[in-house]
Amino acid sequence: MLKSPPYFILRFSTKYDIAAMPQNLPDYTILASALDKLDTEITPSEVHGTLCGLLCANDNAGVDVWRQALWPNQPGGDLLAAEAREIFQQTHDITRRQLSDPACEFQMLLPDDNDGLEARVNALGDWCQGYLIGLSLGGITDFAPLPEDAREITKDLLEIARAGTSYELEGSEEDENAYVELVEYLRVGVLLVNEELQPTQAAPVTIEPGPTLH
Repeated sequence: MLKSPPYFILRFSTKYDIAAMPQNLPDYTILASALDKLDTEITPSEVHGTLCGLLCANDNAGVDVWRQALWPNQPGGDLLAAEAREIFQQTHDITRRQLSDPACEFQMLLPDDNDGLEARVNALGDWCQGYLIGLSLGGITDFAPLPEDAREITKDLLEIARAGTSYELEGSEEDENAYVELVEYLRVGVLLVNEELQPTQAAPVTIEPGPTLH
């Protein structure tokens, strides 16, 4: 059974105009189609998680750094369809903007609610695994020097990535609610890590700890 994450309270120190919010990420299925063109088994969630980790560690990382890190043996040009390149560029640019947006409209790229809970939980594990890979690609291989809150978030990400498909899901309303709370906890947690690592770029946000994950 999924366990609910700690409760948290968000505080934003910057006023914002809702009309100026950044556009949404490409749909999960659109990125999946782009990945199919590369004949890769990497999931859209892991790909996006890797991008987020990389940008949190190095806000200046361009789309080619991300792409070459995932597919080091994939030459550019003809082997990567123009449509796929455009989708990756769009995903990179929007994600980078969302991570630094004061409205904190950052979203994790995960399957929508039409997919079964098991598929969504597995995708969340892929996203967490990708995020940790991205941090490593950006030069963060040791969590010990991180501030306490950011360190706890990365440890939770590691636990979820390691859990993989081992969750015992009953498909109950309790499981559904726990999943929603866990996604929101991680979403805000990633913003906090980004603020700690990119203080001049990130949107201010704090998490007040409550009950711990079990």
